[in-house]
Amino acid sequence: MDDRFNRRAIWALVISATAVVTLARVGPAYGQGAVVASPDASQGLRFDPSLSLDPTLPQVGAMPGGLTPAYGQRSLSEGEWRFDFHGYVAAPLNMGIGSRPNPRPGQSSTVLHAPPVVPDDLETFSHTGVVPTTYVQLNFSEGNSIITANVSVLARQANVSESFLEPADQLGITDVFLSILPPLSDRVHMQALLGAFTLRYGTTGEYDEGRYGTPLIARITGVGEHVALKTGWRKFTFTLEEGLHGQTNTAGSSITPDVWNNFADPGAGSTFVAHVHGGVGYASRGMGAMLGGHFLRAFSQDDRAGTLAPDGRIDVLAGDARLSLGRFGHLYLAAAYTDALQARTVSRVVSVLNTLGGKGLMDNYLGPLSGGTGTLMTLGGQYDLSIGRLVSYPVPFSGDGPDLFVSLFGMQTHVTSTDKTVDSNTSRYKFDNITKRKLGIEATYSLLSWLAASMRYDRVDPNVDEKRYSFSAISPRIIFHTGWQSTDQVVLQYSHWFNGTWTTVRVGDPPVEDISVVPDGNMVSLSARMWW
Repeated sequence: MDDRFNRRAIWALVISATAVVTLARVGPAYGQGAVVASPDASQGLRFDPSLSLDPTLPQVGAMPGGLTPAYGQRSLSEGEWRFDFHGYVAAPLNMGIGSRPNPRPGQSSTVLHAPPVVPDDLETFSHTGVVPTTYVQLNFSEGNSIITANVSVLARQANVSESFLEPADQLGITDVFLSILPPLSDRVHMQALLGAFTLRYGTTGEYDEGRYGTPLIARITGVGEHVALKTGWRKFTFTLEEGLHGQTNTAGSSITPDVWNNFADPGAGSTFVAHVHGGVGYASRGMGAMLGGHFLRAFSQDDRAGTLAPDGRIDVLAGDARLSLGRFGHLYLAAAYTDALQARTVSRVVSVLNTLGGKGLMDNYLGPLSGGTGTLMTLGGQYDLSIGRLVSYPVPFSGDGPDLFVSLFGMQTHVTSTDKTVDSNTSRYKFDNITKRKLGIEATYSLLSWLAASMRYDRVDPNVDEKRYSFSAISPRIIFHTGWQSTDQVVLQYSHWFNGTWTTVRVGDPPVEDISVVPDGNMVSLSARMWW
C-alpha cells in the first residue's frame, strides 16, 4: 500500500479522535479510595472491612482518575432517571418440502428439511427474507435526559429447538454503549454514542431494514464513537455525522475456524472504519424529504494478518433520498459505489450487502481469486403505501380499521472483479462484469381486528445474462393478531419456489454453493412474533 494511503488512514484516525476529545466534559473531582455511607446520614461515615469484594460487583480493574464508583447508587445530579426495557422475539417453525431423486425401499419420495434447502442465504444476493428466522433482542437502558447507558442481548437460535448447540448464534451481549445528549442550544442538537454498537446506512424501510433486511450502503459494527450534529433553518434541517469504529480482538493464527467460533478468520487483521455523512432535510405540510451523502473507509494495516498479506481497504461512496409523503406513502432510493482493494485482510467490522468483511465480499461477489479487489455498483429502493390512509384523507387513519398495505422493492448490483474465472456452464466470466437484480411486491389486507391476509412475490436474477440461475417465489400468508394496533402476530405461510435449471443453494459448514443439491420447491411455516 503506498504512503498516500497510510497518510489518509492516519488522518482519518486523528480527525475522529479529535471529535471524541471535543465531547469531554470535566466532572467533579473525587479523591482516590472510597468510604461507604451508611443508610442513615446522621450516623456519619462507617468503615466496612471485608476479606473479599462483593461477588455482585463488576470484575473490572480500577477506573481512570482514581474514581471508585458506588455501584447501585444514583448520581447526585440524577434528574429524571429512568429504566427502560424493550424487545423483539420471533420464533418460526419452517419445513422445506422437496423430492428424493432415487428413493430406496423404506424411503419416501418426499423429503422434509429444517431449515428449508432454498436459495435464501443472508450473505448472498439471492437472499429475499421470505424464510422467517429465529431472532431475539432485548434492550435495556438506564439514564436521564443527558446520558443513557444501553445494553442489548441478542440470539439467532433458541437452544430448545436445535438438534445441536450453535454457540455462534447465541450472540449474548452485543451492543454496550453510552448515549450522550449535551444541552448545547435550542438550534443545535448533538448526540454522541461511545462504546460498542452497530450502525446501519441504506435501510430501505421507514422504521426497519426493509423487505430484504439488507442495508444498501453498509453495516458498521465494533467499538468506537459516533457524533451527530443537527441544526435547522426555516423548513430545512442540516445533519452532519462522523464516526470511528475498531475492534477489541482479532482471530490469531492459532485459532482454527469452526462452527463454534463462527468460522473465525485468522487472515483478517485489526480493522478500523472511519466514516462521515451529511444530509439536508425539508419538511412542509406533513411531508418531508431527506437527501444524504455517505463516505466510509474500512482499512487494515496489521502485520499479524500474514507476513505476505498486503494492507487492504474497502471504500463506500453513496447517496440516498428518503421521502415521507404523508398519505401518499414512503419512498426510499439509494445508490452506493463500493471500491475494494486487496480487501482480504479487512475484518467483519464492516459489512457490505450483509457480507462479512473482505473475505465475505470475495466469497459472495468478487471471487476467491480476486484477492479482494473489485467494485460493486448498487442501486435499490422501496415504496410503501397504505391505501386506508390514502382514501380516508382528510380524516386521520392510524391502522384502527381495514386497510390494504402495498410495498414495492428491488435492488441491482453490478460487479467488476480481478477474478477472471470462467463459468463452465456459460463460458463467461463467473465474477467479473456480472449484473445481479431482484424485484418484489407484497400486499397485505387487514380484514378484521384479528385477521389479515398477505401475498408476496419475489424475482431474483443472480446473473441477468443467464436466466437458468434465476428463480422466483410466491408466498401467501394468513396473519393472526390480538387487535388492530396490537404488537403481536402469528403467521401461517406457504411459499413455492420456481427454480431455474441451475438455481443453486449454499449447504455445509461453512456454507458453500453446491450445484448438485436440488433445492426444495415448497415451504410451510408457522411463526410467532411480538415486540414491545
